[in-house]
Amino acid sequence: MVNSEKERFSIPFFFNPSHDVMVKPLEELISEESPAKYKAYNWGKFFKTRKASNFKKLDVENIQIHHFQISGSSDK
Repeated sequence: MVNSEKERFSIPFFFNPSHDVMVKPLEELISEESPAKYKAYNWGKFFKTRKASNFKKLDVENIQIHHFQISGSSDK
């Protein structure tokens, strides 16, 4: 049932997906008017890189989700 009285926010939550999963938006949510803001990425590679850094500051910046942002897109 939709609540027309109050705004609702939905947040996706992924718990321990398979390492071969490609994280990307659903095809039906992408169009010329509403293009993807981020490139697809492999969850296992992302997780392994983050875990290997032990979330410490290294000589290079830790991999972050913004590294996958498509040039020219914004979160607005």
